[in-house]
Amino acid sequence: MSYAERGGCRIYFELRGDGQSPLLVMIRGLARSSSYWGPLLPRLAPHLRLLLVDNRGVGRSDATRGRYTTRQLADDVAAVMDAARVERAHVFGMSLGGMIAQELALAHGDRIDRLVLGCTTPGGSRARRPSPGVQLAMLLAIVGRPERLVRILVSDASLEKHPEIRDRWLELARTEPVPLRGLFGQLAAARRHDAFDRLAGITNPTLVITGDDDALISPENSRLLASRIPNATLTTIRGARHDFTTDRPEAAAQAIVTFLSAPNRVPVSPSAVDLPEPELPRRT
Repeated sequence: MSYAERGGCRIYFELRGDGQSPLLVMIRGLARSSSYWGPLLPRLAPHLRLLLVDNRGVGRSDATRGRYTTRQLADDVAAVMDAARVERAHVFGMSLGGMIAQELALAHGDRIDRLVLGCTTPGGSRARRPSPGVQLAMLLAIVGRPERLVRILVSDASLEKHPEIRDRWLELARTEPVPLRGLFGQLAAARRHDAFDRLAGITNPTLVITGDDDALISPENSRLLASRIPNATLTTIRGARHDFTTDRPEAAAQAIVTFLSAPNRVPVSPSAVDLPEPELPRRT
């Protein structure tokens, strides 16, 4: 059990993997602890050392009062890196975690090697927001109907093939209930996030990933990010909904590992991943 402390708030983290492997900091989304990374972790573990973070408000981290900001949550992640004695690392954030990762790159860019932004948004008036119906369904599902949340975030095809996803998420909803102060604090951070006019300040090589069937955060937002971050590439995973790391973990791991392991600037073209996912080569 490892914690960083910042401003009286304890932030939980854990390190996994071989100390000689490149390090990837992983930041989850709204109302999601690091327990929800699920099937992605064993696909990344042969290639990377992983630093998993529970954002303020969820999991084993403290749920402080008040409205959070993505900059505040990014500074929490920087504090975790300090506590873990990590000077510099790759960073992967998805959904709200992707907004946090943008702020981390803008405020602490010298501590990031390569950046991966998954199913996220630059925020602001020029980003495409989810419909009010989707927002309401998402909120109701988080607070009382977690079985509905599964179908919002993961495709029917994946749930039919892997019914254990639903079972695992329902178990986590029971064992890791999200405190209301943490939920509403994170919601405030997501709603107020606006990095649109500052994205040119992200100089780290960046991979933007989205599922093309994402109803929660439109894939158009990923296209905006990729067009405004100077050194960015966009990859779309066909048939994947919002939580593409659960929906298509093989494709997600393939895209991430390829990007992070390529020498110097990664020669990746805008692409769509829809082929059968090959088994990743192991590190030697």
